[in-house]
Amino acid sequence: MEHQENHLDYIRKIKELDQATFFCFNESSQKLPVAIVRHLDFENDDTLHFDCSYFPLIEKTWDVFAAELRCYKKGMPYSFVLHGAALISDFSSRRVSFTIQYIESFDPTAEEESKQNILTMITKPYKYIFQMGTSIIGAIWKKDGDIDVRNVAA
Repeated sequence: MEHQENHLDYIRKIKELDQATFFCFNESSQKLPVAIVRHLDFENDDTLHFDCSYFPLIEKTWDVFAAELRCYKKGMPYSFVLHGAALISDFSSRRVSFTIQYIESFDPTAEEESKQNILTMITKPYKYIFQMGTSIIGAIWKKDGDIDVRNVAA
């Protein structure tokens, strides 16, 4: 139930953004930037439509392909990446139907941030510094060779 509520909240915010960068994946699984989309028409919570000004020449033979929409807008605190399948519904008008399979979000305004997530954000930079420090100290000890590492803590 909570997943559904998050999904609906994401859709509401994506409608507020109302723009995206459209990418498609070719046969070699390379991500190709296709167009900047200025308006997204939602059919339902899982399907949206938009007009695309350009398709790569190699992709014109496809009807359905893996695609991605990166939704963001300057000044908005959140952004989303929609992964799914795109269907070129009409080549003449360049109308695309996009079915959402899953959504990645960067949303610092979300209410579900737990204390564990905040603790991880706080301690992660120090973890890297600690690892670097111990590797440097370990390298120094290996060079000197006189320090017995087993008795250092005692």
